[in-house]
Amino acid sequence: MKSVYLERGLNVKSIKFNYSTNSFDPDTWPSEVEQIKQWVELLIRTEKDKYKIYNENFGMDFSDIVGYRLPRSVQVSEIIRRLKRTIVNGCDHVIDARDFTFDKGTFTFTLVLDLDEKEVVIYV
Repeated sequence: MKSVYLERGLNVKSIKFNYSTNSFDPDTWPSEVEQIKQWVELLIRTEKDKYKIYNENFGMDFSDIVGYRLPRSVQVSEIIRRLKRTIVNGCDHVIDARDFTFDKGTFTFTLVLDLDEKEVVIYV
């Protein structure tokens, strides 16, 4: 995520985005952990291969499992597998994603990080 810029000596900051109001807050600079949370939420909310601005590895696609007559447990297991793989492979600071909970279209999980703040809970 950010390490490419740090290797080049650039100090990159993200502008805070509020998903509940769909607006940027240019007066607030999120911490590194908040930037990771924001990146993960954007990754989950972005449909894979829909927007040319993102590379082919960014975003999620569940169209091949959601809506089909698969048992719910199979669907949930596959969603968790894809989320974990995409998040861990996409963000240098994430070591693991675990403790997934699904409830009526929303889900919660914990990210294990290699930063000072070792665990972060994500609500999407």
